[in-house]
Amino acid sequence: MTVPPFDEARSIELVVTDIRALHAPIEHLGRQFREAIAHDPENQQPSAGGRSGRHWSRVAYTDSLARLRLFVEQNFNYVESIGLLALARYVFELTVWLKLMQRDSRYGIVYYRELISKQLNHYRDLRDHLTREVAFLREIDAHERMLLHARLKEGMELSDQEARRNTLSRLSIDVMREIDRAAARRFSLYGEQSRINGYGFQADLIETKVLPSVVQSIEEIEREQRLFDNNVPLDIKSLAKPWKWKPQARLVDMEHEYDFIYSYTSRLLHATPASLTTDQKNLEPREVLVFLRYVHVRLLEIIDMARQVPVAEPAHE
Repeated sequence: MTVPPFDEARSIELVVTDIRALHAPIEHLGRQFREAIAHDPENQQPSAGGRSGRHWSRVAYTDSLARLRLFVEQNFNYVESIGLLALARYVFELTVWLKLMQRDSRYGIVYYRELISKQLNHYRDLRDHLTREVAFLREIDAHERMLLHARLKEGMELSDQEARRNTLSRLSIDVMREIDRAAARRFSLYGEQSRINGYGFQADLIETKVLPSVVQSIEEIEREQRLFDNNVPLDIKSLAKPWKWKPQARLVDMEHEYDFIYSYTSRLLHATPASLTTDQKNLEPREVLVFLRYVHVRLLEIIDMARQVPVAEPAHE
């Protein structure tokens, strides 16, 4: 009997089809969790930190299923190496979280603590960036005014009347283009708006309209974090220590997967000397197949875990 040759391309196509087929059950489960959260009496608690681990576990499933639905919709029309590795790593980390919460509902509260901690870091980083951006835009605005003044003076000193007229007629546009090119070399959240509104005016808008809202968000999250830290039981505090993926993966018997996933992702996702000098910039077809199968298996496991969560009952601890 002749064994047919292994067709990697066909195998990849079949696994992608299997992953796409999971869209319907993920969407259905997500809808169930959203409805359960919407009717959860714990939503009436004045402080989010006072809600139970089971409540936050359901929130985690609700958010996770929504994200996975989008991944299945958007990431499998075309499979490429970087996106597949990033998705495999995401699914691995998500599985670790959900397994921890499945074993011990207190990790739902740890999830909430990590959530507010990451939100706080985000808004603080955003505040710091916007503060730097305001200073940068004002610097660009001052440079633009200085350049206009200098070029105007140079133009007025031209003895040739036609040359002077031509120089002055395009002065504003030439300076604007030069300033825009200089500003484009610096990362800016509001670069495009600045070119339209003017750099000084955009700096004022950020300082008076955007930054106060960010600062208010920081103050609100800091209050919630203090409330949580002052009232959370000691046993949960011990779980909510600085999060490191390898020890957490070890707790749910996924340490070997951690080593495997992070080894590959580091090789291609990070700009290390090894990744820059290697000739292999993409996964080989057999590696693509391995990671597609990994994603598929983990999605099936997440669906199974979600189906075991009693979403129809209110959470009480």
